[in-house]
Amino acid sequence: MWEPFKKISFKFFGRWLEPYVSYFDNLKPDLQRANIPLSLMEYVYIMTFVTLLVFVIEFPTLSIITALIFKSALIAFLLAFTTSAFMTICVFFMFYTYPAMEAGKRKKDIDSSLPFATTYMATVAASGAPPITMFRVLSTFDEYGEASREAKKIYRDVEVFGMDLVGAMHKTANRTPSAELKELLWGLETVILTGSNISNYLHEKSAAFMQEYRRKLKEFSQTLSLIIEIYLTVILVGSIFFIIMSALMSMFGGVEMSLMLSFIQFLIIFIVLPAVSIGFIILLKTLSPSM
Repeated sequence: MWEPFKKISFKFFGRWLEPYVSYFDNLKPDLQRANIPLSLMEYVYIMTFVTLLVFVIEFPTLSIITALIFKSALIAFLLAFTTSAFMTICVFFMFYTYPAMEAGKRKKDIDSSLPFATTYMATVAASGAPPITMFRVLSTFDEYGEASREAKKIYRDVEVFGMDLVGAMHKTANRTPSAELKELLWGLETVILTGSNISNYLHEKSAAFMQEYRRKLKEFSQTLSLIIEIYLTVILVGSIFFIIMSALMSMFGGVEMSLMLSFIQFLIIFIVLPAVSIGFIILLKTLSPSM
């Protein structure tokens, strides 16, 4: 996905953008937390190239279309330029916020699977296997999502790059978007360095994570009930009431009012209600403690 844009953007801009990369240093931590396989410079080059490409393609296209519609070069230019500039800013904003959004998505995935992954790690540790075995086995289970990918990083750093286990855990802890996983790894570092019982520590953390997960589920169930009541009362009942009232009004109004009310009903039924429903679904997915 990223490779073709990376090659084209570096070939197009050369070294011209390098002095400006430092202005986007705040994106670097989010790139690491989002697990995006690009350096800061590569991401800035791609972001700038795609943003410019959108304007270059959209501006002449809209100019031609608006010129054919309005039959005026000035109006076509102003409308096409304004729309293209707005869309270009939106694309730039999407690229600028994408790492943070992806990091938040990974954090949610890790936090939702961490109670169960920690329980599994505790079981492996109780068998007397070396600590690295916990991460090796955990990395093979796709059911744990991003938690498995974080374990795979630790195992890769130890087995492939020759790092010691504590150093690999410290590296992953500094880059993970999940505060809970960071806390788990830092505590596990201390347990390993002091020679304490790893299984007991993981069982305690698993119980704490599970209790927090139950609390989040309880809060979500309460929020879900409130949102459903709002949706049924305000959106569905309100829409039905408006459609009935507008139908009655159209019977006593003229032809123009009847057509206007019919058009409004069409908008509500086929555009507003589906859009609001999709918005509620997105809201519920955002608030849900699991992915």
